[in-house]
Amino acid sequence: MKKLIITLITLLSLNLYGETEGKGKNREAFDVDGNKYIIRPFYGVATRSDIGDLITFKDLKGDPNGGKLAGIQVERYVYKNPYDFPVNITLQSSFITHFNSYSGEQADYYTNKDTYEINFGIKIYWTEFPWDKYVRTRLGVSEGLSYTSNITNLERYNQHDEKNSNYLNYIDITLSFNAKDITRMDNLEDTYIGMGISHRSGIFGTINGVDGGSNNVTFFFETEL
Repeated sequence: MKKLIITLITLLSLNLYGETEGKGKNREAFDVDGNKYIIRPFYGVATRSDIGDLITFKDLKGDPNGGKLAGIQVERYVYKNPYDFPVNITLQSSFITHFNSYSGEQADYYTNKDTYEINFGIKIYWTEFPWDKYVRTRLGVSEGLSYTSNITNLERYNQHDEKNSNYLNYIDITLSFNAKDITRMDNLEDTYIGMGISHRSGIFGTINGVDGGSNNVTFFFETEL
């Protein structure tokens, strides 16, 4: 899995070609019109719910240790609307701080030390919805790699006395809405607000034998440059 992800990222980093909307000619990867970057600061809370329950808004569970996180994500457009398809593709990286806190009887297992997380991956956005004439919307899903400086309390809880790993698979899901369409303020044309899910897992034991992971719900605004 790790080799597959690295291979995909490497290929996208080379001079690949795709048909870009309105140009009628082949364009190199990263040769996009308009804004080229997405900057997304975010804040979030840890949750014991699995990713399926979060997507369907059922059986939402809080983190017993009250974990929180904050971070920033930077994305670079690779393609915009290739072959006139309502999809954008970016390369993304993010830096996250997890604020761990514990005051119970298992102080030798849990930690009060913050965790620093670095992620890198490929993200695909779907940009066409029936209500776009009212509020432009985009749904993004990324796949990549994640590394943490130490194991968060949430992952220690979810895999209690089981195998954990600093290195895991990373999935980032975001749903965002255009701020200009919501507020009618023209200077917010390139700004979106939304919420997302930050997910780390071993893909059922595929990565480093970790059969589990963690989820965090995030809230953010993002701007394009």
